[in-house]
Amino acid sequence: ETREWAREATNTRGRERTRERGKERTDRRGKERAGKRAGESDKRMSEATHKRVKGARGVQRSGRKPRTYQVTAHEEYNVAMNACAKAGQATEAIRLLEEMEEKGIVGDVVTYTTVMNACANAGKVAGAMQVLKKMEKKGIAGNVVTYNTLMNACAKAGKVDEAKELLEEMDEKGIAGDVVTYTTAINACANAGNVGDAMGVLKEMEKKGIAGNVRTYTTAMNACANAGNVAEARKVLEEMERR
Repeated sequence: ETREWAREATNTRGRERTRERGKERTDRRGKERAGKRAGESDKRMSEATHKRVKGARGVQRSGRKPRTYQVTAHEEYNVAMNACAKAGQATEAIRLLEEMEEKGIVGDVVTYTTVMNACANAGKVAGAMQVLKKMEKKGIAGNVVTYNTLMNACAKAGKVDEAKELLEEMDEKGIAGDVVTYTTAINACANAGNVGDAMGVLKEMEKKGIAGNVRTYTTAMNACANAGNVAEARKVLEEMERR
């Protein structure tokens, strides 16, 4: 028994030494690979630094200014207006727009759309429409995001007629609506309890080949539910399941 115990102990120690040697070899190889990668990284950094230094010297000799990205004045205003939009501070966003125009800084479609979004978030549909007119007078054309923003303002206020007019205006100007456009228009109808117009917008969207999503059909069903039209809600559900 003593011999067997000694033999087992010897075998155990042998296995432990083997594992330790294997671990040492693995660690050694890992360190070698890490060192190699570090060397390659240092080489790449050195080459990149050399190129930058060389480029800088070339700029100094030629007298050229180094290329830097300059944030334009209207972009700075866009950022400030976006902060107002998120906070629903329409009055402040409009004030910034007026200040910008007084300084002769020309805005872009993002500038005006951002102010419209501030009005939409504050529930000021008329204010958003006025910003659209001001933008168009400046010769800046709206895009699908612009109209989606206006549509959202109408949806929050339950302005069905205004939402439908915006859809017609988009068609006249050749601005293609997307699923967001029509879903938001359906939401405007739902908030006003107008199930007939909601179904009309849904059919128009499908006619134009625009695929609705879960939110589209859920919004349409909400319109039906708000009007107590269970049969129409079931039709919408069946249509969604088919798709």
